[in-house]
Amino acid sequence: MLKTTDWLAGESFLRENAKELLPFINKYGHCTLEPAGLERYFEVLLTGIAAQQLPPESSGKIMNQLRHLAGNPVTPEKLMTLTDETIATCGLTAIKISYMKEFARLVLERTIDFAAFADMQDAQIVKLLKTVRGLGQWTVEMFLLLSLCRPDVLPGDDFLLKKEMQLLFKLKEVPKRGQLNKLMEGWRPWRSLAVWYLWQHSADTRKR
Repeated sequence: MLKTTDWLAGESFLRENAKELLPFINKYGHCTLEPAGLERYFEVLLTGIAAQQLPPESSGKIMNQLRHLAGNPVTPEKLMTLTDETIATCGLTAIKISYMKEFARLVLERTIDFAAFADMQDAQIVKLLKTVRGLGQWTVEMFLLLSLCRPDVLPGDDFLLKKEMQLLFKLKEVPKRGQLNKLMEGWRPWRSLAVWYLWQHSADTRKR
């Protein structure tokens, strides 16, 4: 059973406990994040493998081409029917293709069981997914926050978040993960929501 997150409860909590976020909460309103369907988990994480060391526009084109070959969403079953040579036409390197197929095998043999995620703690999911070659900390944390909508995720390697925190707290340097943890401690158990508001501000600023 897919669990939903009560973002309104989180908003109320942050209004009381994170006064520094009030301008963002008032400006951007209620959080619109919704969990992705179970059938999309594989493709979301696959995108993380494809995107390694590439700009977003490049990885986006690669995934669009892969969907053209394997359907939307890309499934492990369909991916495994494609030859490495066919997948390579999307612009993927041999090592990334091997990572993708290894990931698909792990899902097909239920070593990674997406249906079990609903009953797993964040740390358990992180530990499991990081055993997959090609999936790093940032990708897994973004999956927890954006696809599973877990309420208390801190993507400590996200550059946009770190820049926003630097501005918010008037820091001389971009904070590292340890400093972020300390600065955001009072926002638990709703750090995901705080991150969402900071992202809205970052996107708003870049539009100007």
